[in-house]
Amino acid sequence: IPGGSYKIGSAEDEQLKKPDERPQKEVKISPFYMAEIEVTWDEYLAFYSATAAEGRSTDTEGTRTDADIDAITGPTPPYGQPDQNWGLGERPAITMTHFAAETYCKWLSQVTGKTYRLPTEAEWEYAARGGTQTPFFFEGDPKDFGEKSFFAGLFGKSSNLIDKYIIYTGNSQAKTETPDKVEPNPYGLINMLGNAAEYCSDWYAEDAYQKLTDGVTDPKGPATGEEYVVRGGSFRSTVGEVRSASR
Repeated sequence: IPGGSYKIGSAEDEQLKKPDERPQKEVKISPFYMAEIEVTWDEYLAFYSATAAEGRSTDTEGTRTDADIDAITGPTPPYGQPDQNWGLGERPAITMTHFAAETYCKWLSQVTGKTYRLPTEAEWEYAARGGTQTPFFFEGDPKDFGEKSFFAGLFGKSSNLIDKYIIYTGNSQAKTETPDKVEPNPYGLINMLGNAAEYCSDWYAEDAYQKLTDGVTDPKGPATGEEYVVRGGSFRSTVGEVRSASR
Protein backbone atom coordinates (compact mmCIF):
# COMPACT_ATOMS: atom_id res chain seq x y z
CA ILE A 1 0.00 0.00 0.00
CA PRO A 2 1.66 3.29 -1.02
CA GLY A 3 2.25 5.86 1.69
CA GLY A 4 0.35 9.12 1.73
CA SER A 5 -2.00 11.38 3.65
CA TYR A 6 -5.75 11.32 4.17
CA LYS A 7 -8.44 12.52 6.55
CA ILE A 8 -9.39 9.81 9.01
CA GLY A 9 -13.02 9.78 10.07
CA SER A 10 -16.26 11.01 8.53
CA ALA A 11 -16.97 14.38 6.98
CA GLU A 12 -19.31 16.74 8.82
CA ASP A 13 -22.04 16.25 6.21
CA GLU A 14 -21.61 12.46 5.80
CA GLN A 15 -24.87 10.57 6.01
CA LEU A 16 -25.32 8.09 8.90
CA LYS A 17 -22.06 9.15 10.59
CA LYS A 18 -21.52 8.41 14.30
CA PRO A 19 -19.95 10.60 17.02
CA ASP A 20 -16.87 8.37 17.39
CA GLU A 21 -15.90 9.09 13.75
CA ARG A 22 -15.41 12.79 14.43
CA PRO A 23 -13.64 15.13 14.14
CA GLN A 24 -11.73 14.37 10.96
CA LYS A 25 -7.95 14.68 11.27
CA GLU A 26 -5.19 14.71 8.67
CA VAL A 27 -3.07 11.56 9.06
CA LYS A 28 0.15 10.55 7.30
CA ILE A 29 0.70 6.86 6.60
CA SER A 30 4.00 5.19 5.72
CA PRO A 31 4.00 2.46 3.03
CA PHE A 32 2.96 -0.98 4.32
CA TYR A 33 1.70 -4.33 3.08
CA MET A 34 -1.81 -5.73 3.46
CA ALA A 35 -3.32 -9.03 2.39
CA GLU A 36 -5.49 -8.75 -0.72
CA ILE A 37 -8.31 -10.72 0.92
CA GLU A 38 -9.43 -11.54 4.45
CA VAL A 39 -7.58 -14.43 6.09
CA THR A 40 -9.20 -17.59 4.74
CA TRP A 41 -10.13 -20.79 6.53
CA ASP A 42 -7.48 -22.61 4.46
CA GLU A 43 -4.83 -20.22 5.84
CA TYR A 44 -6.07 -20.19 9.42
CA LEU A 45 -6.52 -23.97 9.62
CA ALA A 46 -2.90 -24.42 8.50
CA PHE A 47 -1.99 -22.47 11.64
CA TYR A 48 -4.44 -24.45 13.75
CA SER A 49 -3.15 -27.81 12.50
CA ALA A 50 0.51 -26.88 12.94
CA THR A 51 0.13 -25.51 16.45
CA ALA A 52 -2.26 -28.21 17.61
CA ALA A 53 0.43 -30.74 16.70
CA GLU A 54 2.67 -29.01 19.25
CA GLY A 55 0.12 -29.76 21.98
CA ARG A 56 -0.20 -26.12 22.97
CA SER A 57 -3.18 -23.84 23.56
CA THR A 58 -3.96 -20.29 24.54
CA ASP A 59 -4.39 -19.27 28.15
CA THR A 60 -7.83 -20.59 29.11
CA GLU A 61 -7.92 -18.43 32.25
CA GLY A 62 -8.23 -15.24 30.23
CA THR A 63 -4.93 -13.78 31.43
CA ARG A 64 -1.91 -13.27 29.25
CA THR A 65 1.35 -11.39 28.88
CA ASP A 66 3.53 -11.20 25.81
CA ALA A 67 6.30 -12.88 27.78
CA ASP A 68 4.09 -15.94 28.30
CA ILE A 69 3.24 -16.40 24.64
CA ASP A 70 5.51 -17.63 21.88
CA ALA A 71 4.91 -17.70 18.15
CA ILE A 72 3.72 -21.31 18.02
CA THR A 73 1.07 -21.13 20.70
CA GLY A 74 -2.10 -22.51 19.19
CA PRO A 75 -5.71 -21.39 19.52
CA THR A 76 -8.07 -22.89 22.06
CA PRO A 77 -10.18 -25.59 20.34
CA PRO A 78 -13.50 -24.07 19.22
CA TYR A 79 -16.90 -25.21 20.42
CA GLY A 80 -19.13 -26.42 17.62
CA GLN A 81 -18.48 -25.79 13.95
CA PRO A 82 -16.52 -22.52 13.71
CA ASP A 83 -17.59 -21.82 10.11
CA GLN A 84 -21.29 -22.00 11.12
CA ASN A 85 -21.61 -24.75 8.47
CA TRP A 86 -21.32 -22.15 5.70
CA GLY A 87 -18.16 -23.71 4.28
CA LEU A 88 -14.41 -23.39 4.76
CA GLY A 89 -11.87 -22.97 1.93
CA GLU A 90 -11.63 -19.33 0.82
CA ARG A 91 -14.39 -18.02 3.06
CA PRO A 92 -13.01 -15.68 5.73
CA ALA A 93 -11.93 -17.30 8.98
CA ILE A 94 -14.32 -16.15 11.71
CA THR A 95 -15.18 -16.67 15.41
CA MET A 96 -11.62 -16.36 16.75
CA THR A 97 -10.57 -13.86 19.44
CA HIS A 98 -8.37 -10.82 18.96
CA PHE A 99 -5.69 -12.71 20.88
CA ALA A 100 -5.93 -15.67 18.48
CA ALA A 101 -5.62 -13.29 15.51
CA GLU A 102 -2.48 -11.75 17.02
CA THR A 103 -1.07 -15.20 17.69
CA TYR A 104 -1.76 -16.25 14.10
CA CYS A 105 0.31 -13.27 12.96
CA LYS A 106 3.17 -14.31 15.27
CA TRP A 107 3.07 -17.88 13.98
CA LEU A 108 2.95 -16.74 10.35
CA SER A 109 5.93 -14.47 10.99
CA GLN A 110 7.90 -17.37 12.43
CA VAL A 111 7.20 -19.87 9.66
CA THR A 112 7.76 -17.40 6.79
CA GLY A 113 10.61 -15.31 8.17
CA LYS A 114 8.61 -12.15 7.37
CA THR A 115 6.85 -9.87 9.82
CA TYR A 116 3.05 -10.11 9.91
CA ARG A 117 0.83 -8.08 12.22
CA LEU A 118 -2.64 -6.60 12.53
CA PRO A 119 -3.00 -3.14 10.96
CA THR A 120 -3.46 -0.02 13.02
CA GLU A 121 -6.88 1.59 12.73
CA ALA A 122 -5.38 4.45 10.71
CA GLU A 123 -3.71 2.01 8.30
CA TRP A 124 -6.91 0.00 7.96
CA GLU A 125 -9.04 3.00 7.02
CA TYR A 126 -6.37 4.34 4.66
CA ALA A 127 -6.25 0.97 2.86
CA ALA A 128 -10.05 0.61 2.82
CA ARG A 129 -10.51 4.04 1.27
CA GLY A 130 -8.07 3.27 -1.54
CA GLY A 131 -7.23 6.91 -2.06
CA THR A 132 -10.82 8.20 -1.73
CA GLN A 133 -12.45 10.48 0.85
CA THR A 134 -16.06 9.59 0.08
CA PRO A 135 -18.32 7.41 2.30
CA PHE A 136 -17.37 4.37 0.21
CA PHE A 137 -14.47 3.82 -2.17
CA PHE A 138 -17.02 3.85 -5.00
CA GLU A 139 -19.53 6.49 -6.03
CA GLY A 140 -22.62 7.13 -3.94
CA ASP A 141 -23.92 8.16 -0.53
CA PRO A 142 -25.38 5.72 2.02
CA LYS A 143 -28.96 6.85 1.47
CA ASP A 144 -28.59 6.34 -2.28
CA PHE A 145 -28.58 2.61 -1.67
CA GLY A 146 -31.19 2.40 1.06
CA GLU A 147 -32.01 -0.75 2.95
CA LYS A 148 -33.22 -3.54 0.71
CA SER A 149 -35.72 -6.05 1.95
CA PHE A 150 -34.76 -9.50 3.23
CA PHE A 151 -36.51 -11.18 0.28
CA ALA A 152 -34.70 -9.04 -2.30
CA GLY A 153 -31.38 -10.14 -0.84
CA LEU A 154 -32.51 -13.74 -0.43
CA PHE A 155 -33.44 -14.17 -4.06
CA GLY A 156 -30.57 -12.14 -5.48
CA LYS A 157 -32.81 -9.52 -7.06
CA SER A 158 -30.91 -6.44 -5.88
CA SER A 159 -28.77 -4.60 -8.41
CA ASN A 160 -27.34 -1.60 -6.56
CA LEU A 161 -23.76 -0.53 -7.16
CA ILE A 162 -22.97 -1.45 -3.56
CA ASP A 163 -23.55 -5.14 -4.39
CA LYS A 164 -20.52 -5.15 -6.69
CA TYR A 165 -18.18 -4.32 -3.82
CA ILE A 166 -19.69 -5.17 -0.42
CA ILE A 167 -21.26 -8.24 1.21
CA TYR A 168 -23.71 -6.80 3.75
CA THR A 169 -27.21 -7.43 5.09
CA GLY A 170 -28.83 -6.42 1.79
CA ASN A 171 -27.22 -9.18 -0.29
CA SER A 172 -25.44 -11.67 2.00
CA GLN A 173 -28.20 -14.25 2.48
CA ALA A 174 -27.17 -14.15 6.16
CA LYS A 175 -23.69 -15.65 5.74
CA THR A 176 -20.17 -14.79 4.63
CA GLU A 177 -19.09 -15.20 1.02
CA THR A 178 -15.90 -16.09 -0.86
CA PRO A 179 -13.78 -13.20 -2.21
CA ASP A 180 -14.76 -13.84 -5.82
CA LYS A 181 -18.25 -12.47 -5.11
CA VAL A 182 -17.15 -8.82 -5.12
CA GLU A 183 -14.72 -6.52 -6.91
CA PRO A 184 -11.59 -4.95 -5.34
CA ASN A 185 -11.11 -1.38 -4.17
CA PRO A 186 -8.60 0.95 -5.94
CA TYR A 187 -5.70 -0.64 -3.99
CA GLY A 188 -6.70 -4.14 -5.14
CA LEU A 189 -8.12 -5.18 -1.76
CA ILE A 190 -11.26 -7.30 -1.57
CA ASN A 191 -13.87 -7.31 1.22
CA MET A 192 -12.36 -4.50 3.26
CA LEU A 193 -15.96 -3.42 3.78
CA GLY A 194 -18.55 -6.01 4.79
CA ASN A 195 -18.38 -9.83 4.72
CA ALA A 196 -16.42 -10.28 7.97
CA ALA A 197 -15.37 -7.59 10.42
CA GLU A 198 -11.63 -7.11 10.91
CA TYR A 199 -9.50 -6.63 14.00
CA CYS A 200 -7.04 -3.75 14.28
CA SER A 201 -4.15 -3.47 16.72
CA ASP A 202 -5.47 -0.28 18.37
CA TRP A 203 -7.40 -0.08 21.60
CA TYR A 204 -10.83 1.45 20.96
CA ALA A 205 -11.79 4.84 22.40
CA GLU A 206 -14.85 6.83 21.41
CA ASP A 207 -12.86 10.07 21.56
CA ALA A 208 -9.72 8.74 19.84
CA TYR A 209 -9.87 11.27 16.99
CA GLN A 210 -10.33 14.18 19.35
CA LYS A 211 -6.92 13.35 20.80
CA LEU A 212 -5.15 13.00 17.45
CA THR A 213 -2.76 15.75 16.38
CA ASP A 214 -3.45 17.08 12.88
CA GLY A 215 -0.72 15.87 10.51
CA VAL A 216 0.45 13.03 12.78
CA THR A 217 2.39 10.17 11.16
CA ASP A 218 1.35 6.52 11.71
CA PRO A 219 -0.81 6.97 14.84
CA LYS A 220 -1.40 3.90 16.98
CA GLY A 221 -4.40 4.89 19.07
CA PRO A 222 -4.76 4.90 22.89
CA ALA A 223 -2.11 3.25 25.07
CA THR A 224 -4.72 1.22 26.97
CA GLY A 225 -8.35 0.23 26.74
CA GLU A 226 -10.97 -2.44 27.38
CA GLU A 227 -11.59 -3.66 23.84
CA TYR A 228 -9.88 -3.45 20.48
CA VAL A 229 -10.99 -1.63 17.36
CA VAL A 230 -13.07 -3.65 14.92
CA ARG A 231 -13.55 -2.24 11.43
CA GLY A 232 -15.21 -3.01 8.12
CA GLY A 233 -18.61 -4.29 9.15
CA SER A 234 -19.86 -7.75 8.21
CA PHE A 235 -22.47 -9.69 6.27
CA ARG A 236 -25.00 -8.60 8.93
CA SER A 237 -24.20 -4.90 8.68
CA THR A 238 -26.49 -2.19 7.36
CA VAL A 239 -25.41 0.35 4.73
CA GLY A 240 -24.32 2.85 7.39
CA GLU A 241 -22.14 0.28 9.11
CA VAL A 242 -20.05 -0.55 6.04
CA ARG A 243 -18.94 3.01 5.28
CA SER A 244 -15.15 3.43 5.23
CA ALA A 245 -15.25 5.59 8.38
CA SER A 246 -17.54 3.35 10.43
CA ARG A 247 -15.97 2.14 13.68
